[in-house]
Amino acid sequence: MTESMVGEDRGYKVRNPEKLASLKNLLLKKADDEQEAILESARQEAAAWLEEQNAALDRMVEQIHAEAVKRAEEISKRQIAGAETTRTKERLRLQNVLLDEAVELLQKELVALRGGPEYFPVLAGLALEGASRLPAGSEVKLQLAREDAQLGEALTARLKDFRPDLTFTFNAEAAPILGGVWLSASDGSWRAPADWREVISGMKDALAERVLAIL
Repeated sequence: MTESMVGEDRGYKVRNPEKLASLKNLLLKKADDEQEAILESARQEAAAWLEEQNAALDRMVEQIHAEAVKRAEEISKRQIAGAETTRTKERLRLQNVLLDEAVELLQKELVALRGGPEYFPVLAGLALEGASRLPAGSEVKLQLAREDAQLGEALTARLKDFRPDLTFTFNAEAAPILGGVWLSASDGSWRAPADWREVISGMKDALAERVLAIL
């Protein structure tokens, strides 16, 4: 081997670590870019799925709401049929009766979702909506009704797929709810209930207006 060749070989060995470091940095940057692209894709997919589930849930609740109003109308006709005039006190009493009937029917129909294939996606949609404003890196504890405990692990896994930037854990302690989900911080600093009572509470004023209109 000539002296010039030895020099070239030595030069190659000196420059080689720099090339490796440069290649390593390039690969790391590419990995970071790919990871961000995957996270952004997951966020977009979660947003689209959540919008679809919310629309489906809105349609479902509106259908139940319409059924409750229809039931209230039938009760109203029976109650008022025997009287030509209704005093204010009696009208208020009847309004409360009809509202209670409508709320009870709405509650029963929501609880009855548990037996259908749409219940799991509804739970996931409620949980994602409840966690939609949480910043990346937040730890979220999930609780379900006692009857839904068997869905806890699968639901947690589904939520992690859609929001990989959040840490979801399932708390097997049953929440005192009829259905839906409870979300809370691991340290108990906040809670975001998304159960049927919350859904009904958000609709009660509108339901009361509809009931009052038919009297």
